[in-house]
Amino acid sequence: MLANANLINGLILLLGMILCYLFVLIPFLIYYAIQHMRSPQLILLPEEDWGDYLTGKCRAESDWSRTNQFESVGVYRWQQNYIIVWENESRATFFQTTLSPYGRFHSFTTIFAEDYTLITANDREALIFPAPPGRFVQSFGVEQTGILNEKHQAAISDLMRVKHLELPDEFPEFEDSYLASLRQQHEFVRSVFFYPIRGIWWYHVGRRVKFNRPIDIQQVILEN
Repeated sequence: MLANANLINGLILLLGMILCYLFVLIPFLIYYAIQHMRSPQLILLPEEDWGDYLTGKCRAESDWSRTNQFESVGVYRWQQNYIIVWENESRATFFQTTLSPYGRFHSFTTIFAEDYTLITANDREALIFPAPPGRFVQSFGVEQTGILNEKHQAAISDLMRVKHLELPDEFPEFEDSYLASLRQQHEFVRSVFFYPIRGIWWYHVGRRVKFNRPIDIQQVILEN
């Protein structure tokens, strides 16, 4: 009888922990993340400190950038993350390597005219929040920078063909576009009714369903 009682108590405790994780911790983390996008601060490191990243921690990314017509923009710090940025020499595309406490992640961001944006990343976290109108986000579980870039270029071609998007005449500044993107994401998610609760679905289901899938062109036509 005592063993059965201990088993039941253990199951009740386990169920309580699962419920707290789903309905308390995740909504809190979603709310916390969105609040930090309200007034984001991006800190540019002194140029003399870039070498530790460009020729040290991110040497492979630097070599790839140099041979693929990307030039260094800078090394930034946002919260606990370090973001190393390169810009394409011929189009408004940024290549980012993010070093965070949770790992190393890569992404390509192309900015079109009329505030349209395409992001191609290699981590699920990029897919947690619903994208604001005009922003297209896709993420794949690939480590090779070249393959990730190929997927990004394919999506650029699709968007330019289907949506008739055009590249801007002038290149945007990375810092301005990055901060504007965070503020836009903050405002859009805040407009979603009960967004911390709906974040349970976004976190556990939405980002997994969209992972390793290119942007849905049919959905792009309908929603944007």
